[in-house]
Amino acid sequence: MLRVGRIDYANCTPLFMQLESALPAIDAEVVHGVPAELNDLLARGKIDLCISSSIEFCRHAAEYLILPGNCIGSCGAVKSVLLLTDRPAEQLGGAQLLVSSESATSVVLLQILLAERWGLSGCTVERSSLPVSEALQQAPGLLLIGDKALQAAAAASAPYCYDLGEEWLRLTGLPFVYALWLLNRHSGSGKEDAVRQFCRLLAQARDRIVPDAELLAARAPEAGWIGAASLADYWRNAITYTLDDQHLAGLSCYYTLAAKRGLIPAVPPLNFLQP
Repeated sequence: MLRVGRIDYANCTPLFMQLESALPAIDAEVVHGVPAELNDLLARGKIDLCISSSIEFCRHAAEYLILPGNCIGSCGAVKSVLLLTDRPAEQLGGAQLLVSSESATSVVLLQILLAERWGLSGCTVERSSLPVSEALQQAPGLLLIGDKALQAAAAASAPYCYDLGEEWLRLTGLPFVYALWLLNRHSGSGKEDAVRQFCRLLAQARDRIVPDAELLAARAPEAGWIGAASLADYWRNAITYTLDDQHLAGLSCYYTLAAKRGLIPAVPPLNFLQP
């Protein structure tokens, strides 16, 4: 059986709403979790493939293959990766910032932006699972991702709110890739037919997101707290799902800047699953 990891965030919902009914036909099952949990399961071969943090690929590049053509990205504001602060970002030098315990790729992105976008030094980050209001009482800034970021933005939870997708575009002029579809070479061995079938289903689901956004949003559980119209707009205008040449350039730039800042050992080669 092919085991597929699903991050339970709104940005993945339109893919899996379409995928889940088709997966039993290819002998596949879905395993739910937050990014950190699924990253660990993928690394240990407890799941075979997953929409996984971009930074996670660096840690296991020799063991993973990237499914081509697919990602979770943005070209500008992403709406769900936010730095909430009590002061302008330029005044955060030397500060200790709190980051969501669920985040991985975005923590490295934040560290890059602090140095390269705002020219700051001496900042540190500490993981926290505190509620937003408590976290902002303890630190001048808090990084949130996923649905919690969407909810915090709607509630105007802090005096300043920086969208890291937008800040990345201002810094580099490129899209940002938050997550890649990764296959564990070892646990996926012998499941090549199911993987190929999954790739076809994934491409079909990806390509139907924009035309079917309203129909999908009307049935999505997240519509209960964000509203169907806002959810459809998020999928259409904030999240990008296609790993094209521009997104690959953004991904390479991210890895290059992360290596420059000493946040990863080296820029990994991008190894793709071959058709």
